[in-house]
Amino acid sequence: MTLDKKNDSARRSSLRWTVALCCWVAFIWGHSLIQGPQSTLESGMVVSLVRPVFEALGVTDVDLMSLIVRKGAHFSEYAVLGVLARCLCVALRRERASFMTDYPVTFVIIVATVPVVDECLQLFVPGRSGMPTDVLIDLAGLVMGALLAWLAGRLRRRLGR
Repeated sequence: MTLDKKNDSARRSSLRWTVALCCWVAFIWGHSLIQGPQSTLESGMVVSLVRPVFEALGVTDVDLMSLIVRKGAHFSEYAVLGVLARCLCVALRRERASFMTDYPVTFVIIVATVPVVDECLQLFVPGRSGMPTDVLIDLAGLVMGALLAWLAGRLRRRLGR
């Protein structure tokens, strides 16, 4: 592959990951704009689906089930964001080697700001509240997703793919 084709491929890859990351942030923030009663109904539907699993594990308190589902949703949607952010970092590094060496802290701060904005948005939505503990859960999910993507990349390189 020629250098120009390689650069074009790297740019397209960066663009795809940027679009995916922005769409996911829009999904997260859009979900935060759902009013409290509707959000509670959504969580209730998920609880009813997974209730047999909870009960098999000995969890019978519906409020605890709901708490686990809601906090698990925070963690998992931010884990996806962590994967997308890591993939974008790799793509940007391939496109312009200096980007991630010149601005890694800026990139991390921008991505880590997403959960803060998310919880602030909820302060303005009826029936919702922004919680610092949710920001911490979100950040933990973000880090876990990024670590999983990093580990998957290492494994892929070791297997020669």
